[in-house]
Amino acid sequence: MPYANIRMIVMDMDDTLLSDDHEVSPQNRKAIEQAQQAGIVIVLASGRPTPAMKAIADDLNLKNEGYVISYNGAYVTDWSNQKVLFDTCLTKYEHDLIVDTAHAHSCNLHTYVNGDIVTDEMNEYTDIEAQLTGMPINLVGNLKTAVTGSVPKVLMVAEPTKLKRIETILTRTFAGRFTISISKPFFLEFTNKAVDKSAGISVLCEALGIAKQDVMAIGDSYNDLTMIRDCGTGVAMGNAPAEIKAIANVETLSNIDHGVAYIIEQVLQSQRTATL
Repeated sequence: MPYANIRMIVMDMDDTLLSDDHEVSPQNRKAIEQAQQAGIVIVLASGRPTPAMKAIADDLNLKNEGYVISYNGAYVTDWSNQKVLFDTCLTKYEHDLIVDTAHAHSCNLHTYVNGDIVTDEMNEYTDIEAQLTGMPINLVGNLKTAVTGSVPKVLMVAEPTKLKRIETILTRTFAGRFTISISKPFFLEFTNKAVDKSAGISVLCEALGIAKQDVMAIGDSYNDLTMIRDCGTGVAMGNAPAEIKAIANVETLSNIDHGVAYIIEQVLQSQRTATL
């Protein structure tokens, strides 16, 4: 059976687990509950800050047993006891370097400090992030002055075509200094070079004694690429771009068609059949 070995399911949130109105559908919730009952470890992996994942994690009963990979992998948290198993942030120097780079390319940007979205200029994309996360915006005069320590990630924000062009330039310019990925078309995310969703999954696999080959990773965007590529079963959503589908082992339905539930039901059916 193709999915009989799956012991952990890791899923992205926006445009994967969540519908377009940012809710978990009853179909997805039921499938996840059934997977939990079958003993499969459930993990949420998102570019979102940890506070912006709390409501969904709690709604899915991850407080009983489950894990949260937030900030694109900068933090890995055991949700049952809120213990942080891994955290690797950008230094103050790295933050300031990204700020200078964004300004040189006439891009807005924001980061996260003490539960706030911090930016030096109000813009439509920071408003979108505030709506997605439910976090307050702290408008400051100078980001380099306002941020005095390390930060989990920095977002460079701009119109999608411009941002894709800048991603190409900066990936070459920084040559591995940071992990750089697009989450939404207007969000270019910068994290520590040791950080991505795949690395976060590796932390959990080591802690739980689960082989990465026995992990299913489900996602839709470029910041999901490493986990889809590196896990034993990589699943691309039906709404994922062609580049993500190309590196996945399998494609499921779109987020609005409950693609997470669809693939989890296949896993559970495969495991039931294997025990007969």
